[in-house]
Amino acid sequence: MRHHRFPAWRDTPPHQPHSGGDAPPRARHDRGSALEPNSLSADVHELRDVIGWLRQRLRGEHSVRACVLTVEAAGPDSYLLLLGEAQASLSYDPPRLKVRLDAPELVLIRAEHGVDFDPADLVNRTIAVQLRTGLRQRFGRGAGVQAKLMALLSLGQIPLEADIERECTLQRLRLEGGRFGPDNWVEPEDLHHVALVVSEHGEARRDVEHVLQSLEAAGLLRLHRVWANFEGAGAERTLVEAFTRVRSLHAEYGLSATLVCRGGGPIEAFRPLNSYAVARAATADRLPNLIVGLGHAGTPRTALNAVAARSEPTPTAAAMLVRHLVERTGLRAERALAAFEAAIEEDLGAASRIALARATTAFDMALQDLVTAAEARLRQLDRAVEQSLLLGLSAAVGGITRKEPDADPVEVDPLGDTEDDAALSAALVLVIATDTGCIVTNAQDLSAGLPLLLQFPDGAVPVRVEPFSFTAH
Repeated sequence: MRHHRFPAWRDTPPHQPHSGGDAPPRARHDRGSALEPNSLSADVHELRDVIGWLRQRLRGEHSVRACVLTVEAAGPDSYLLLLGEAQASLSYDPPRLKVRLDAPELVLIRAEHGVDFDPADLVNRTIAVQLRTGLRQRFGRGAGVQAKLMALLSLGQIPLEADIERECTLQRLRLEGGRFGPDNWVEPEDLHHVALVVSEHGEARRDVEHVLQSLEAAGLLRLHRVWANFEGAGAERTLVEAFTRVRSLHAEYGLSATLVCRGGGPIEAFRPLNSYAVARAATADRLPNLIVGLGHAGTPRTALNAVAARSEPTPTAAAMLVRHLVERTGLRAERALAAFEAAIEEDLGAASRIALARATTAFDMALQDLVTAAEARLRQLDRAVEQSLLLGLSAAVGGITRKEPDADPVEVDPLGDTEDDAALSAALVLVIATDTGCIVTNAQDLSAGLPLLLQFPDGAVPVRVEPFSFTAH
């Protein structure tokens, strides 16, 4: 019975006739001593009790999910089904259970699934059945488990070969160290170039373009369409060629993501997506950010789904993922632009403050230069006004006796000690240098030959400074 593995049944524990354990342990006794019935341990049970416990434990009806491995005829409308585990785990010692399908139960199944139902069609199909199990005595072989199929609860549409092929493909990729799966997803910062692997005339293309055509028309997204066949004799070859084309597009444009979509269909149509060549060509080493949308919500997972970085249930969902990525890129761009504008505003504010300070300093310096130039100009105007006044005074003196140019200069005798200095001060009002128009206030400013204009209260007299020597008497 080592091949029979049963799940944890939900029925109550069987009745225990004794207070000991559930299974009869080995009796321990000394070697060579006589084995007496009264000397046995209380934990040792009679064989009939053990068999009764097994019958209570195994007898009943149970719902089981399994895969039909073989179907053999056991009489008129009677068959023997060999059940194995439903998931293809590729284990070396899988569980097996032989189940009998009798005519009355077959009639009920045909009434529910159609009169053309043939048990042979269950081979390599996953089923959910209701079994009635029990323990039977086999002549010369001891006790064994017997099972009878009472009802067919559900019938899977996936042949077991598809699961095995998918698992073999993924196991081979793991052994080769290929990179695939969700861990290889790297969300693009600026999603623009996207490769679309799709059938040219399929519904999936229209679904994807309906979602992304507005972004493509606005120039926010560029779709590189690569046509491929997803079913038929050449499906595997065309898919590999399409992925090779995507690799060249990635080398040329730097693709942000690769979108692979196909619509629904029969289960057998998805077999090319489980092949090793297709899955190997779609690994992360070759295609960036692989997004797949295959079939519909009830479509089984393929090897391409497992290889992809993101697996969506439908082509529309895959296209919506791309749309959301573009929208998130736009949000990031808006935030970056707002931050850039804030930085520019801050930099311009600082630069404007510096420029204003420099302009203020330059204005003050220019104003100071203007003040200096104005003062210099005022001094020139003062001299011009003074000269004009002197000329006016000179012209006003009409009664002054003018000497000839060759006449001797007027000699002025030095004042005596007895003359009144106050009278001299009142008599001499101004001494003006005629060449510059400046008023002479100090004797040391006079030089020999300097023409002067002596302004008295009653008129002006032109004179010239002559050198003389003073001799004491």
